[in-house]
Amino acid sequence: MLKINVKQFGVVLFAIASVLAVGGSNTSKLHAKSRGCTNAALKGGYGAGTTGLINSSSNPSDVTIPTFVPFAEAASFSFDGAGNLSGTSTADYGGSSFPVVFTGTYSVNSNCTGSMTVDAGVNGIIHRDLVLVDGGKEVEFVDTDPGFVIAGSMKKQQAEE
Repeated sequence: MLKINVKQFGVVLFAIASVLAVGGSNTSKLHAKSRGCTNAALKGGYGAGTTGLINSSSNPSDVTIPTFVPFAEAASFSFDGAGNLSGTSTADYGGSSFPVVFTGTYSVNSNCTGSMTVDAGVNGIIHRDLVLVDGGKEVEFVDTDPGFVIAGSMKKQQAEE
């Protein structure tokens, strides 16, 4: 017959309960940290490249090939992690390049999609839908304004310190 020492049994039960409690709390912390995205997923500097076409017609119903003008841009974005952004770019519209300074806001959903609204001064207000990749190290985007066929991507410039 197996003889159980009550004192030893109590120590073993306490040890098992302690391991489960510590392991369970670590697991829930890791699990909570890895689920979903927030505005904080975009923080710091990003480099972006954008290409596409912009409808140059004053008639929004005129969507023929001759009305679209090529567009390209290299941009530097700075996100604050709380929904605000700023940056600069060099844009090329139909072969003429010019500098752009901008500010704006952004919102990231828990499924790692989002949107941003950029005020580019005399160049207008720009709206883009976003998809964050690899925890926000990369961002794919597409312009959602009528007459714009523009898409691009951003990459994190440096790790947070």
